[in-house]
Amino acid sequence: MAELVDIFQQVAQNAVEAMKLTDKATGTVESAAPLRVKVDTSMQSIPEAGLILTDTVKEQTVKVQGGPGSVTVREGLKPGDRVLMLRVQNGNQYIILSKIT
Repeated sequence: MAELVDIFQQVAQNAVEAMKLTDKATGTVESAAPLRVKVDTSMQSIPEAGLILTDTVKEQTVKVQGGPGSVTVREGLKPGDRVLMLRVQNGNQYIILSKIT
């Protein structure tokens, strides 16, 4: 009987863990085009389709008023950048929140 209770407890614990909606993670950008990020806590590498970028990690350029060119205000992600991410949808997608320095 005790074994059955232990099995039910383990099943319930696994179900709760699988339903974890969000969790923080860190990673390293492996390539910028196409974007690919390696998650630090696993050997897993996330392809661009599994990544959602916030404005803070997107390149931003502004056209110079009265001039012919533009200025880069914020660089986008590049290989080697460390990033802070939020894991969503049971780890199927990651939201990249910011770069880590």
